[in-house]
Amino acid sequence: MILRIISRGMDRSTYDALRERLDIDHQHPLGLILHGAAEVDGEMQVAQIWESGWYARRFDEDILAPALSEVGAPGDAEVAVFQLEHLVTP
Repeated sequence: MILRIISRGMDRSTYDALRERLDIDHQHPLGLILHGAAEVDGEMQVAQIWESGWYARRFDEDILAPALSEVGAPGDAEVAVFQLEHLVTP
């Protein structure tokens, strides 16, 4: 499993438009275990846990990239990736 922390320079309104477009709340991407977002100093930060890097890349390339373009969101992002050592989901 991997943990990704993503900063794309996106404000809340753009994130909300992207979230609506992706409908991630109801249409869960294959391999996604967790998705969370928080606003930090006016910029949305996203944390994700994926079953593998392969699933994350497939999502980014096949689903996310077109949706980013459609809502006018930045395509580039600062992404930190960590091999997840331990996860508890009560």
